[in-house]
Amino acid sequence: MSILKSLFGKKPITSTNISAEIEKARAEHDAALAKRGAALAGLGLMDDATHQKAEAEYEVHRRAADRAAARLADLEKAHAEALATEAAVEKQAEAERFRQRVKNARNDVEVGAVALLREYDATAAKLAEIIARLGEIDAEASAVNEAGRRAPGFEPVRSIDAAHRQRPGRQASERREVQQCWVFANGDVLPVRTSADGNVIKEEPRWVHHEQRFDTPRLEQREIVVSRTEARAGHYEAGLAGIVLPPGFARGAAHWPRKSLAHRAQS
Repeated sequence: MSILKSLFGKKPITSTNISAEIEKARAEHDAALAKRGAALAGLGLMDDATHQKAEAEYEVHRRAADRAAARLADLEKAHAEALATEAAVEKQAEAERFRQRVKNARNDVEVGAVALLREYDATAAKLAEIIARLGEIDAEASAVNEAGRRAPGFEPVRSIDAAHRQRPGRQASERREVQQCWVFANGDVLPVRTSADGNVIKEEPRWVHHEQRFDTPRLEQREIVVSRTEARAGHYEAGLAGIVLPPGFARGAAHWPRKSLAHRAQS
């Protein structure tokens, strides 16, 4: 009976399981060597009977160490073989996975893509109709505005973009708070700064050249601007007429932009 069948029986034999048994065998071997060495410790102080008993114990541990070493050698050999077998199996499985991947990719291109392109053509044709109709609506609104330009009380019709596709702008704003500030004689106001320990940092006096003196600021409560929001103009979404909808299949006509009838006749 092989050592693997003896150890595992009907359990699965894998490189991982063999590694666990190798660690057990190595631990048993090390323990037996330690006990074998300890058996003859203090040999010079033994009498004959104690010496014979120590030698018998030494032989017991020696044989245990030999058995563990033999089992360890067999397991390490089996482990190397198991690793090679598992690597070969994984390589074969990887090749099979790639073969299946190639098969799936080919099927997606030959079958799946055809269905998707047909669906795309149908959807793109609908989108082209929508874009064309939106263009007609905007063109009519422009024509109405041109016709009513001089009519008294006429209110122009908004374009589709102005009515539905313009993102709102943002007005400039600011937030104010009453805070303790340093105020100079010329009206300059500086918010009070504090140090890491929370103490007020004093602003240095400024030299006023034309008055030949220092202007020492004073602490006051003042309303100051603490944050500002910049104005932002509104903007339109990208124009739908600029969309390009090519044909799904080769030699088909582009869905958008559409060719003129004269161009179609020539082609």
